[in-house]
Amino acid sequence: MQEFFQKQVLEGSAHFPNSDKDIQELLLSVFRTTASSVDLTSRVLAGLCLRCYVSYPILKACRKLASLFSAGKQFTYCELLPFVLNDDGRTQILLDSDGKTQLILNSKGKTQVASYKIFAVEVLRTYRLNSEHRLSLENWTHYQTRQNQDLIDFLSEWGFRSLSDWALLNKVGLQQLERLSQRDRYIVKAFHAVYRRDRRQQRQNSPTRCPDPTEAQLKEMSHLLQEKGVEIAVPAQLREALRQVAANLHQYEIWSRRGAPPSEPLESFDPDTGDRSPTEVVDENSTNDLGELERTEILEFLQESLIEILDRSIDQALSEQVAAMQQRRKYAPLAAKIVPGFRLLYCQGKSQSEIASLLGMTNQTQVSRLLQVKALFNNVRSLTVDQLFLAISKKIQGLGLADISTQPDNLSNIMQLLEAFVDREVFQEAAAELHTAKTKAMNSVYAQRLCRYLQGYKE
Repeated sequence: MQEFFQKQVLEGSAHFPNSDKDIQELLLSVFRTTASSVDLTSRVLAGLCLRCYVSYPILKACRKLASLFSAGKQFTYCELLPFVLNDDGRTQILLDSDGKTQLILNSKGKTQVASYKIFAVEVLRTYRLNSEHRLSLENWTHYQTRQNQDLIDFLSEWGFRSLSDWALLNKVGLQQLERLSQRDRYIVKAFHAVYRRDRRQQRQNSPTRCPDPTEAQLKEMSHLLQEKGVEIAVPAQLREALRQVAANLHQYEIWSRRGAPPSEPLESFDPDTGDRSPTEVVDENSTNDLGELERTEILEFLQESLIEILDRSIDQALSEQVAAMQQRRKYAPLAAKIVPGFRLLYCQGKSQSEIASLLGMTNQTQVSRLLQVKALFNNVRSLTVDQLFLAISKKIQGLGLADISTQPDNLSNIMQLLEAFVDREVFQEAAAELHTAKTKAMNSVYAQRLCRYLQGYKE
């Protein structure tokens, strides 16, 4: 396998892979091809390389599940592994021409249907390589492990009932709704108005598991959300927003079973890649023992302070960017075009090539280097988290609680909480826009506040 990887991937590729993602895509294309020009052995070896890669995310997911569901040490992650790590790492597996059936390649070069399905191969088979909104392979593996039916059945034996995202959203009650942000409440209510209505009609015919919402249902939900001032026009983005709300609800369910309040999300969000990744469980002994009233007051304070702090962060980040460009000899003459450029991008939905033409600049590349859209986004996010941390520190001291800045464990936990909070409320949707928006106006909270600032900016 190592020899194959060295020759076919590192030496045999026409373009040297620049990242793990490039290598994964190359190996997946070989493993899943049906072209006669690729021999069966190469397909098998490409699959073995990938099966080796996904084995570690599977292990991590099992550790995560055990830490979440087995606070009383009823079982360990080792008891979960046989359900999903059923791969000896040697059996030569490839996919049939239908792309679904697992075949074994024997020593004589003949294939036969495998007697059982290797979970790692199923992960690779179902990964949507060419999807615009796909997860990373690692996160897809983590997600598929959590959804594995054998694991779900095992956890059910210990009293943990696992619902799909859509089933959980469908059964949300008033008490759970109160724990969500205003935006998330609107999303759930729109889901109920459309999905519950159709679900009731479907169940009159025959009871079934809750299916994924259809494109038509998502569009109808989107129209309802627009009436509430929530702009999520793209069905794929709304589906992702619904899954994120469901993840938060799953988190509350898990912690309610453990008898402890949620201390951090099950997954963290990377604004650079758009990926989610599993986070480590916070040690319950290292968090402040806040009473319910204090937690409620702090949450309300965060909600009330966020927009004001976001606006200040936008002002500071943009001012710093203009000042930095003024110090660069090549771009100093163009620094005055930064604010108009962002105004055209965020308020009028112009493409960077259109901005170049309107502002008399050379080309799209020059606009990209001047505006540095992602750099501004990351700077605003960092400033928002930092300033919110300072504000919440003062608030906690005002409640008579310990000074978190002198407690390293609590400091780390609070920063993780704040990052999860601002991502959910502001930056997650904005990051998705940066990946998908081309020539249309952007409508996330971040985009709206930035546009508001730009329109009031005094040249």
